[in-house]
Amino acid sequence: MRSFEKRYPLLMVFILITGSVMSLGCVSEPVQKIGEYIAPSSIAYMQNEKVYDVDPLRLTVPVVPAQPPFRYDSRPLAEKTIGSPGYQLASSYYYNTFYEGSEGVVSISVENLGDSTVLAYELGLLDADTDTWYGQDSSTTIIPGEDKKLGYVSVYVPEGAQEMKLKLGLSVLVKTQSGQWYDYERQYFDEFVIDAAQEPQMEDPEHISNPGSIFSLMNSKIDPYDTGVRKMAAVSAKKYPGQYNIYQICSLFDDTKNTIDYISDPRGRDLWSAPGDTLEIGAGDCDDYSILLASLVEAIGGTSRIYLTDTHAFASVYIGNASNTALTVEAIRQYYGDLPVYYTTDEYGSWLILDPTSSVYAGGLPAGTAPVKGGWTFQNTSQVIVIDVAPKDQE
Repeated sequence: MRSFEKRYPLLMVFILITGSVMSLGCVSEPVQKIGEYIAPSSIAYMQNEKVYDVDPLRLTVPVVPAQPPFRYDSRPLAEKTIGSPGYQLASSYYYNTFYEGSEGVVSISVENLGDSTVLAYELGLLDADTDTWYGQDSSTTIIPGEDKKLGYVSVYVPEGAQEMKLKLGLSVLVKTQSGQWYDYERQYFDEFVIDAAQEPQMEDPEHISNPGSIFSLMNSKIDPYDTGVRKMAAVSAKKYPGQYNIYQICSLFDDTKNTIDYISDPRGRDLWSAPGDTLEIGAGDCDDYSILLASLVEAIGGTSRIYLTDTHAFASVYIGNASNTALTVEAIRQYYGDLPVYYTTDEYGSWLILDPTSSVYAGGLPAGTAPVKGGWTFQNTSQVIVIDVAPKDQE
């Protein structure tokens, strides 16, 4: 791997923004405090009595379109005889905790601080200790003054590692004043360091499915027929029109993460907002995100589910049996890049994780969990309550 050489110090400047945004997920009121909504005499029944069974015949599976989600434009021809125009970029990174022996994902954004348009045709991260390059093709144009997300890169964290020393590498074309393009090829930004945690122990918290009052309360909040929900679902899904498909799910996730801000509930009470209210306010906490995403999934014909832990809530979407799951995982990697994709599996099949409060992509880990060999585990969680979303004609 060749190193970055600053050949034109007066024209070409790299600025590395070292302050990375860490995703910590959300910490809400414990699930047990749902009793605030319910008569105390019903709490014991609520915790143990299952009141709903999934009908396998009503489960819907997103199809995988034959066409890839994106097509890169042809790279402009670069002129080798022209003088270099120079450029000025700033980078920023978003990542969750890295764990040894697993993959860590970094979201990469770049701001164009110069006067020339830049086209990034390759991006990746270099492991400075092992000289391993984790890269992928790109086709992202960044005009002057624009701050744009370039994509996601997954790197392997070796067993026993305490930190990862990484360098962002970009292959860029820069547009000259005459409209020609100059190819700087791959250039490296300054090194940054991400701490790595030890691999956690596998935990096996108690799972409770569809207990009475929580099931009824959660399903009463989910509303795929709300006008705002249907509008947002349609806007997201029509980017990948046609039959209900996995790219629509990814688009719903991205739009939810990009348009809804995280805010905590008022002190002393855990509020579960209707999806229309969350859209109107433009903000909510983890349970509000879950209710909204489940409503959006249902609005385009999907089958959704919500998980409640001691301190968190997140949504999921049904993706089918083992063969369907393998196709879906590959499609998600076509959409986001070669990233680890996480899901849960039960007697019905697999359920793709959707947690915008913690992950930067559909299929990323929810808050309060960690990767382990061959899968993932809850952390510091005593109980997981699984709430299936019933079709409205079954309520």
